[in-house]
Amino acid sequence: MVIEKRTFLAPLAAAALLAAAPVPSPAPAATLSVVCRQTPLYVFLTGTDRPVRARTPDATQGQRFGLVSGPRTTLQSFQFYETDIIVVEPGYAPNAHYWISRDCAIPT
Repeated sequence: MVIEKRTFLAPLAAAALLAAAPVPSPAPAATLSVVCRQTPLYVFLTGTDRPVRARTPDATQGQRFGLVSGPRTTLQSFQFYETDIIVVEPGYAPNAHYWISRDCAIPT
């Protein structure tokens, strides 16, 4: 009877140890560094491939942003990176992000 209890408790003890183990921290997110003196930010309207210049101040050399995705290539072969900056202009989808030209930003 004692052997059965130990056999039953061993998987529970293993599960408790796994649950108590520290969760590894996520890998650091990639970033974008602006390399041009000034460059505009863009937005993509839903269902279009053509970016629209955002009504925000330009990004300037040395600024860094989180990289969400990209590069995204337009039909005209221009490429853009999606930043982690949420669009604050009215009329855009919730949680839409600003984009920056690949010509003026490099991932790091």
